[in-house]
Amino acid sequence: MICFNGPWSRDLESLKKSVQSMPDQYKPSIASASKATLETICNPDVLHLWETDSDIDNLLQLTSVVAKICDLGVRKQKGVESQDGSMFILVEEKEGRNNFGRVCQLIEYLTGADGKMHLEGTVVSFGKIVIVRGWDNTILSGQQEAMDKTIKRINIALERVFKLGNLSGDKKKIVWHHGPVVHFLLSWIARTTPTLRSCLAGVTITGAFDLTNSISPSPAGRTNTLAALDRLESYAKRLRIPVVLLDASSQSITGDYLATYMYFHAYYINTFLPSSLSRPHLHKAQDELITFAFRLRAASEGRYGSDVVRQVQKHLDASTARHWATDCINKASYTKEKCRAAGREEAIHHAVILADAPFARFSFSGLITSSRNGSSNTDGVLGKGIPALARLSIGPASPSSSIQTHNLAIPICISYQNRKIRPANPSPLYILIPRPDQDADKVCARIQGLMMAVLERVRQEHGNPVLGGKERRMWESVRRACVWAFEGCEDKCPAGVEEKMAFVRDKLGQGTWRCALFDKQDKVSAGGAVAGNAGTNANANAAAGIVGGGFGVAGPTNPASAGQAVQEPVRIYGFGQGTQQSMGTYGTAGLTNGFQGTAGPVQQTPTLGFAPHSHMQGHAHAQTSGAGDANDPAVYQNYTQPQPQLQHQYQNQPQPHPLTQSSLSPPFTHQSLPPPRPMPQQQGPYQPHQHQQQQLHNQPHGHGHGHPQQHHQQQYQHHQQQHYLNPNLTAPSRRATAPFQRTGELW
Repeated sequence: MICFNGPWSRDLESLKKSVQSMPDQYKPSIASASKATLETICNPDVLHLWETDSDIDNLLQLTSVVAKICDLGVRKQKGVESQDGSMFILVEEKEGRNNFGRVCQLIEYLTGADGKMHLEGTVVSFGKIVIVRGWDNTILSGQQEAMDKTIKRINIALERVFKLGNLSGDKKKIVWHHGPVVHFLLSWIARTTPTLRSCLAGVTITGAFDLTNSISPSPAGRTNTLAALDRLESYAKRLRIPVVLLDASSQSITGDYLATYMYFHAYYINTFLPSSLSRPHLHKAQDELITFAFRLRAASEGRYGSDVVRQVQKHLDASTARHWATDCINKASYTKEKCRAAGREEAIHHAVILADAPFARFSFSGLITSSRNGSSNTDGVLGKGIPALARLSIGPASPSSSIQTHNLAIPICISYQNRKIRPANPSPLYILIPRPDQDADKVCARIQGLMMAVLERVRQEHGNPVLGGKERRMWESVRRACVWAFEGCEDKCPAGVEEKMAFVRDKLGQGTWRCALFDKQDKVSAGGAVAGNAGTNANANAAAGIVGGGFGVAGPTNPASAGQAVQEPVRIYGFGQGTQQSMGTYGTAGLTNGFQGTAGPVQQTPTLGFAPHSHMQGHAHAQTSGAGDANDPAVYQNYTQPQPQLQHQYQNQPQPHPLTQSSLSPPFTHQSLPPPRPMPQQQGPYQPHQHQQQQLHNQPHGHGHGHPQQHHQQQYQHHQQQHYLNPNLTAPSRRATAPFQRTGELW
């Protein structure tokens, strides 16, 4: 292996150009390091641990893994089978949301197995798929006893999964896929048993950095301190494991909406997820749509605050909205600043997407909204992609041969204080990026193909969605209220806003979700009333066949306006793409779509034929933020506070025995890490090894910068002298404009 350090870069594009223009003698080292790292994080024979929450994008990512390891759609019978793969899901705790219960409901829905609770209900097992209640990542200090209990139950569950999955020898390894906040991962590494620590083979960190325009933390990654990031790198060096940074925008996943990456998202999300999991996302989208529409009217009339709330109360049906109306009946949502911001292009674009596919992510909002406690919701950042989709390229469901065809894991060194990044080998840090021939369109098509394959697996067992009258009544109430608000904006909006507003009205009446709910003959004008039989099931009135062709199909061959009802063939797609303890319990309430069907493929029915709308797949602009006020006490007379989702323990079932504690269990004293192993030594004239003749890229070197080839040869001779030939060269000594403190200060 040839050791080198490349030139420093200030953003991801500069890093890519640096790698493309790298001298030939260093490319085999990059290729070899990338291959070994990708084989590690995609190894299907070891245990993969996923730290996650229950947002809709993470639920879909978990579905893609479960579909692979359990052979959904092609297995002989539902339930737990001995040949199923092992999976460990560590669910993040979050105030106000029962992430643990939601993830348990998903796995129960997908596997058809009955979960068994262990360790006082903090662990639920579905065969070899084990779900463990994790840590609240907003807690960075204190609560040591709760931290020790969390680490203890993870250790016990890991030992049990190793035994259940018959994972021993080289297979007794853990690939840990972590979220953006690394505090708990570092605590587990420091305090777990030496045996389990030695089982750690690799780590991925999702969504901690934003490397597109500069080297900076993501909004979620700002919780990480510089000391924590230094500890992560130090632990990786001592354990000799790779840490791969995953980021949606770095992988050219820049769309903010699942409808961009999933055909007929508004319809088939109801097959992917049971109604108890999908409805909260529908409710959030409807709340945002009402808020958007009445903000526009408020800005047009110059009425704000409680006056707007009273308008919403009058025109939104309380009988259908009492369980989900939050921001739209909060006077803090209707400040002058927020109402005027509703006329911006990015806010209208967000509303168009929601009107067509009203299933919003919890962590993202294209509008300026206020949470229930009155604070401003700025979790989502436009144009940064969907974090969970960055995980689709890794894990046991993604063969390493496929990912190596489309991606590279580049070894890197990051100077956090100077906000710079460079290629460096050896290094414990890697970043996953597409190969030069993979643009955003190809990445999007590949994700669409993967999600189509997962859909077919799930649909073989659960069939097409069945949507009832409750959803239709809710949507009609939302549509009528929004149309009334839009009608009051005519001739009062700034230039261009009224024309753009027409797109929202059109999607409310003729979008994918509206057509999934009602008869296709049931035409609705943008502001008109509903006609026709609304009670007919969407499955029996689908207009056209789903997109054909398998992976990589960019869109349907026939537009929706010309669709004819066709019988879709049964397809089997090729799979793979290239404190703390009191926040909800695991229950089965609401899973009315259970597992009543027969085993094996279901009878295919005509499915929706609505083409994805290309104008919805563009990039959005930056989000506008604003401060929120306290909740308005003036609420609907007929409204009640939003009802929490019903959860209850398993009933009429014998309580399973708790997991047997491992001999490696408590006491969990703080244990020191093993001493660092010797790193590869720098060799003399840095010649590539004979077995590393594979070239990293096929294109001529130096084209990445857009300069003549001769200029790059001269430039990289200079880089070889100053960077590549000195692996011990430190980061530039010039201080950044606003240097970070080494400890204590949040990045």
